Amino acid sequence: MTSTFHGLEVGKRSLYTQQAALTTTGNNISNANTPGYSRQRVDMQATSSIPYPYQTGSSSSQLGTGVSVESIERVRSEYLDTQYRERNGQLGSESTKLETLQQIEALTGEPGNGLGASLDRFFSAWEDLASNPDSLAARAVLVERSEELLSQGKTLNDGLTNLSKSLTQQTTAVKDQVSALTAQIDSLNKEIASKPEANELKDRRDLLMDEMSGLTNAQNTGKLEGLQQSVKEVESFQNDLNEMFHQLINGSVTTDVNGTPKQFNGLNDLMTSGFSLVKDANGSMKQGEAMFDTTGTGTTFLESLSMNQEVKANPATIAASSNNSAVSNGVIATAISDLKNETFSFDVAGSNVKAEASVSDFYGMLISKIGAKTQASERSVESHQAVLKSIDQNRMSVSGVSLDEEMSNLIQFQHAYNAAARYVSTTDELLDVIINRMGV
Repeated sequence: MTSTFHGLEVGKRSLYTQQAALTTTGNNISNANTPGYSRQRVDMQATSSIPYPYQTGSSSSQLGTGVSVESIERVRSEYLDTQYRERNGQLGSESTKLETLQQIEALTGEPGNGLGASLDRFFSAWEDLASNPDSLAARAVLVERSEELLSQGKTLNDGLTNLSKSLTQQTTAVKDQVSALTAQIDSLNKEIASKPEANELKDRRDLLMDEMSGLTNAQNTGKLEGLQQSVKEVESFQNDLNEMFHQLINGSVTTDVNGTPKQFNGLNDLMTSGFSLVKDANGSMKQGEAMFDTTGTGTTFLESLSMNQEVKANPATIAASSNNSAVSNGVIATAISDLKNETFSFDVAGSNVKAEASVSDFYGMLISKIGAKTQASERSVESHQAVLKSIDQNRMSVSGVSLDEEMSNLIQFQHAYNAAARYVSTTDELLDVIINRMGV
C-alpha cells in the first residue's frame, strides 16, 4: 500500500526540483556577461518508483514517486576547448613574432629613410670625389656621408640590441606569469578535488587555462615560444647587419687599380693604399688614412666601430689617388665608389652557405627577407584570428548564456512550478476531505 501522503511527497519533490531549475536559470541570467562563465543546466531524473498493487488480482504495477535533481552540470565542450587553446597558442606565438618583425621594419626606416639611402649617398660621395680628386669640399662631404652611414648603422644596431633585451625581459615576465597561473590552476584543482560539484571553480580554472594557452601549452606554442623565436630573429638580422659593415670595411675584395686586378681587405685597406693631399717633410704625398677605426670594444662589430678622428678633423688625409706624384688621378676614389657593385662573400646568419653579393644587394636581401616574413606573419595572424573567432563562436553557442533561451526556460520552469504548487494544493484538499470530513 502507498502512503496516504504519497501525493504530497511527489508534489514536494516537484516543487524543489522546479525551484532549483528556476534558481539555476536566474544564475545563468545573472552571469550572462561574466567572463569565463559556463551556463548551467539542471539534470532532472525520475525518482525510483514503488510497487502499486491492483485492487483486484495478484499482479501489481509501478507507481511514480516524482522527480529529483540528479546534478547541476556545466554545459561545456571539451573538444572545442581543446581546439580553442591550441589555436590560441598558435595565435599567441605568431602575433609575438609579427610584432617583432614590424618593430625591426620600423627600426630600419625602409624604404627611403634608412641605411639603404645612406649607402647610396656614401657611394655617391666617393663618385663625386673621383670626379674631383683634389677637392677639399668633396672630401668634407664624403666625411659627412661616412658619419651619416656609420650613425645609421649604429642606431639600427643599438635599436636591435635594445629590442633583443626587451624580448628577453618579456620572456622572463611571461615565464613568471606562467608560473603564477600554474600555481593558481594547481590550487583550483585541489579545491575541485574536494568539491567536484563546484561549477564556479571549474569555470575559473578553464578561464585560467584559456589564458595560459596564449602563453604556452603542451605543444610548446604560445607567446613564450614566439618570444624565443623573436629573439633569434632579431639576433639573426643584427648579425647580418654587422657582417655587412664588416665586409664593406675589412672584407676581401678584388678590384681594378691602375689596370691591374688586386685583392684588398675592404674599404679601409683601399684608402690606406692610396695617397692623400697631405705632404710629408720631403714634400711627398702621404698615404691616406683609413676612414673607420675598428679598434674599439663592443659585443658587435658596429659597437667597436668609429670614425677615424684624423680624417674627421682633416678631410685632406683621405686618399683619392693611386700615385703620390699624381694626386688628381682619382683611381682609389673610383675603386672605392665601384665597391657598390663589387662582390663580397657574406656569412649569412643561420646558414652554412656564403652569400656572394654586393653590399647594396646584401642589405636589400635583408630588408626584402624581413618584409616577406612580415607579410607571411600578417597573413598567418589573420588566419589564426579568423579560425579562433569561429571556434570561440561555436564554443559560446554551447557554453555561453543566451538570454532568449534562458527567458524561455524561465517561463517553462515557472509554469512547471505553478503546476506543482497547484498539484500540492489539490492533494491537500483531498487529504482534507479524508482527515476532516470523513468523520465517524
